[in-house]
Amino acid sequence: MRLTRLYLRNYRVFADELDLPIPGGLVGIYGPNGAGKSALVGSIRWSLFGKDRTPKDEIRTTGVNTECITEVEFEHESHLYLVRRTLAGANSTQKAEVHWNGAQVAEGVTDVRRYVESVLGMDDQSFRASVFAEQKQVSAFSDVTADKRRELVLRLLGITPLDKARDLARADARDRKKVHEALRSKLPDLDDLRAKLAEAEDVATAIGARVEQASSAATEAAAARDAADAAFEKADERRRQHETAMAEGLAVKARLEETTAQRDRLVAEQPALTAAAARVVELRPLVDGLAGKEQRLAGLRDVDAAERALAKTRRFRAGFFVGTNASESNQLCE
Repeated sequence: MRLTRLYLRNYRVFADELDLPIPGGLVGIYGPNGAGKSALVGSIRWSLFGKDRTPKDEIRTTGVNTECITEVEFEHESHLYLVRRTLAGANSTQKAEVHWNGAQVAEGVTDVRRYVESVLGMDDQSFRASVFAEQKQVSAFSDVTADKRRELVLRLLGITPLDKARDLARADARDRKKVHEALRSKLPDLDDLRAKLAEAEDVATAIGARVEQASSAATEAAAARDAADAAFEKADERRRQHETAMAEGLAVKARLEETTAQRDRLVAEQPALTAAAARVVELRPLVDGLAGKEQRLAGLRDVDAAERALAKTRRFRAGFFVGTNASESNQLCE
């Protein structure tokens, strides 16, 4: 890991914007007390892990309510990373994001912390112990013995003394052994499990055979059902044809009965018709001379009507002359 750039704004004493490129090699920071040397170094830890020596509500520059922004840019395994962390609002709400080779790969306080730890292979505590030491940790070396100084160095580097590590390893091994034995006691008998497995496999095989038989029977049943359906369709068609033939037969029977009744009526009327025919033969001569007689009768009727009209005229004239005097008669004659 090599730092390449540091950006600060509204972070502790750095109220104004600070964009600081960091060259390669050994870099020294100097200045008077309160100039921000510790804040400059502490901003690296804050940007990477979100940890600082004071609460987050004391991180922003005093009296400045604008957004606090810190960025750390570094190279690691030939890749360029940028970690940005901000504080905003009255409650100093924290936000964070990580960019890898110019593309954002993580967002959120927790996800950024986990991503940085996975990239660097260390958490905040290991970073403090192995990368840089705070001022109080360094000044403590001058007032302790050599053994104590060795312990401080080991603690600073995150290295546990061997004897303590050994004791911890032994205790951990004992605990793990107890856990192993407890877990082993809870495990079932493998031989019994194998026997049960073999029995279950036999049962499964038998069930599989029954399933195959049932499947074959189901196939045969389906075929029989299809054949029955086809036979039913044929029988139903025949039934419909029979019903149609029955209906037609009933209609023919009704017509036959009606024709038979007409024939019986005609047979019953035949004697009367025969007698009527004989009577017609007898009356034929009379009918043949009837036309001449009708003409003569019409002539006689005309003569009778004429005679009646003449008699009426005569009576009228006789009555007329009797009621008229001589002068009127003469005038009438004139």
